Amino acid sequence: MRHTILAVDDVPVNLMILESILEDDYTVVTATSGMEALTLMKSNVKPDIVLLDLYMPEMDGFELVEKMREDDGLNNIPVIFVTGEADHFSEEKGLKLGAVDYIKKPYVPDIISVKIRNHIEIKSLRDNLEGMVLARARELEERTRELVATHSAVIMGMSLLSESRDKVTGAHLARIKSLTYLIAKELSKNYPTILNDEQVDLIATYSPLHDVGKVAVPDAVLHKQGGLTSEEFDEMKKHTSGGGDLLRQISAFLPNDKNHLNVAIDIAQNHHERFDGTGYPNKIKGEEIPLAARIVSVADIYDALRSSRPYKRGFTHEEAMDIILNGDGRTSPSHFDPRVLNAFEKAAPELCVAFDSNPDPQVSDLIE
Repeated sequence: MRHTILAVDDVPVNLMILESILEDDYTVVTATSGMEALTLMKSNVKPDIVLLDLYMPEMDGFELVEKMREDDGLNNIPVIFVTGEADHFSEEKGLKLGAVDYIKKPYVPDIISVKIRNHIEIKSLRDNLEGMVLARARELEERTRELVATHSAVIMGMSLLSESRDKVTGAHLARIKSLTYLIAKELSKNYPTILNDEQVDLIATYSPLHDVGKVAVPDAVLHKQGGLTSEEFDEMKKHTSGGGDLLRQISAFLPNDKNHLNVAIDIAQNHHERFDGTGYPNKIKGEEIPLAARIVSVADIYDALRSSRPYKRGFTHEEAMDIILNGDGRTSPSHFDPRVLNAFEKAAPELCVAFDSNPDPQVSDLIE
């Protein structure tokens, strides 16, 4: 590969001398001003190294280097200053600006050749290393995307496994994830100090695991048509603490992912707790309830209200909003974190779209 040298000097005879020294080994391009050199580099000349005179009219060598360092396409090109001045101040200034070396006039051909060869080799090694790093970074990004997709698939698979016993569809789980994300995202806009983008994504990612504890609920309770006895309801309520226990056991096998899985544990165990302390399994209240569970609680109830079941019709968006925001005797605004409820109300149009765009299959067969 033949490397390209850009020589910049306002004295033509100096350029001729440099050409005669270098033309056998390199392609030499010349410019008689800093502006001409900058124009060449921004058009079609991509030098491997620039030999740059310090003192020129209009744009001197210092200014040209500064402009090169401001340009992403030029800032990695090595610059060797060429000067006849024995000026240590100028040499120091040039090096601080990013010059890699100095060549003194009058020219000594062997010294020029050695310096250029050394710096081109260094640049080639650096370019190769940067290429390898970039390729590796792309591989890691692709691997990360694959791991994230696998992680999400495993979460959805676990959720489907437990929910399938309750005849809950994948559409429900997808909706819970979307609804949770929209509420959490809206909440984060108003309270960025308590909820950042990463936490929004985590809460949404793990929200389908909210009912994972149903895997341990007896079929007689889970599939019973109509109301539950107090004993059966107590059995049903165990899916919250049971889900938390199950995920804690899984967490023991993932020591490096505990912080993430703690979000799932918080959701599974606490999404039926109420802000006023009347929920279950532990009747905790207020901010004792993990924020992730407070968010999923609203999403879950909205989805439940709007979903059709053999024993009830699905409410409209407007009806579900009214029940959650104003209460209906069973559901009360006091059950929810006021900040989450406010975010829920603001996100109402997006929530409606998220639900309507992902309906349960064969909904008509579920309605009496």
